[in-house]
Amino acid sequence: MLRTTFFIVFSFLISWSAVEAQDLHYSQFFNSPLNLSPSLTGAFNGDQRYHLNYRKQWASVPVNYISGDVGADFKLRNKKNSNYLGLGGLINYDEAGDLGLNFTGLNLFASYSIKLSTKSELTPAVTVSYAQRKIDYSSARTGGQWDGVKFDPNIPAEVLNLDNFSYFDIGAGLNYRWQSAYRKHLDIGISAYHLIKPIDSFNSNATYVSERPMRISAYAMFNYPIAGGLDIILNGLYAKQDSYSEKVINAQLKIYIGKNQNTAFYLGGGYRFDDAWYPMAAIEIGRVYGAFSYDFNISDFEFVSGGEGGPELSLRYIIANIPKGINKPCPLY
Repeated sequence: MLRTTFFIVFSFLISWSAVEAQDLHYSQFFNSPLNLSPSLTGAFNGDQRYHLNYRKQWASVPVNYISGDVGADFKLRNKKNSNYLGLGGLINYDEAGDLGLNFTGLNLFASYSIKLSTKSELTPAVTVSYAQRKIDYSSARTGGQWDGVKFDPNIPAEVLNLDNFSYFDIGAGLNYRWQSAYRKHLDIGISAYHLIKPIDSFNSNATYVSERPMRISAYAMFNYPIAGGLDIILNGLYAKQDSYSEKVINAQLKIYIGKNQNTAFYLGGGYRFDDAWYPMAAIEIGRVYGAFSYDFNISDFEFVSGGEGGPELSLRYIIANIPKGINKPCPLY
């Protein structure tokens, strides 16, 4: 009974406090590149990239905490210039708590990669976005519904003021990429989102200022072959948004299958400091990639979550265009 009561009270409070929630975050942060930095637009082996991510937070807690995104980015090359333009788009969605607090963001990205040498390039980038937040007050239970004797659902619940609002936003990033071969590459970068700190409040009559705090991220992603059919992958992230900070490390082995090495399995895991650890597995067949991980909670919230976090799924598809020239590929019959 005590545990059930706690769940009800906690779910209400977390929904209400989520009015000032932080940005989406993934354990597989490296598989949501446009959320990590605008400067990762076009930073991949190929010409077109499409990706999808889904995360369910705290699977054992009986309220919804889900996040997802779907995105695409493209390289626009010019044969006369080794530099290239990157363009992308991303839709983010997040829902939390019993009040169905949700966030929908539409984002556009533009980057320009400048060749520093045959093995390295520097990419500055910007993003502009339009976001909307909604909340469902019909599920709220507030103190104003106490009639002096009992809870009366016929008394309207107290509301903040608005059930939805929207805002425009901008961000920027800078990425350095070193690549000496298809399987040897390193990305190091920084990014900043919410540069204009948009107003983020359901109360239009508030006497205080509620701004979406700026999010600063620094990251590194490294891929290196350690044997003919084996790569090591190392990823690291530090992010800070107001009082919230996050440190995540990830390590994987990429095991190639077959003579042509067009199929690979990934095995590894990661650790989010003071919060969770997670095992991870992925498979890549040609240009199609899918990854699954599951968080195990180790924070103070463990006594409620039972040590369980939640599942996370990533899907990706990359298209590499065949360069036009004198030598053309033979048709298949």
